[in-house]
Amino acid sequence: MKIQHLVLDDDVHRALKAWKQKTGVTVKEIGNSALRAALSVPTKEELLVEKLVAMGKITREDYERAVAEAEKEAKAIRKKALEAAVPGRAPKTWKMGSWTIEELYRSPDRGLQVLELRPRNAKKESTPLVVHDETHAHAVVLEGKVQMEIDGRLQEFGPGEQIDVPPGTPHAVAPLTRNARLVVIATPAVEFGS
Repeated sequence: MKIQHLVLDDDVHRALKAWKQKTGVTVKEIGNSALRAALSVPTKEELLVEKLVAMGKITREDYERAVAEAEKEAKAIRKKALEAAVPGRAPKTWKMGSWTIEELYRSPDRGLQVLELRPRNAKKESTPLVVHDETHAHAVVLEGKVQMEIDGRLQEFGPGEQIDVPPGTPHAVAPLTRNARLVVIATPAVEFGS
């Protein structure tokens, strides 16, 4: 069994230590108990399906068929969005929206990729909305300002601010200033265009 650790915020870690001292219960026991409780809470989607099935509006099979069709359609949309990346003039560069994307590094096993995004024009055009099934992206704004749509919410980020995009999260980014510069660490690597 592979042991994995959660990275806790400092305030949570301090509170867990204090609780351990107060009760004698280990941090592992506290964490496992809290996570089991959180995982036992049904999602809105699960509750909605149960209600629709109970009301006779759909069957479980209808729901699962609809989910499979939606996943297939979403995969095709993601593929099309990534294929929209036009190869740039320089090697390992692509154009998407108002961005030039340059791959600075890719590990031999494709487990890690570092990308730099710089505006190629002043139109402030966003990348297409994409979702990566497996890729976790972590971005840092180095200069200027960017606008990012993450899971349907628009947010602005400036120098030094970090952006975390977990796998399966719809996202798009637009440069708001001509000097915008963004570095993205992707694990595993993303494939652009054809």
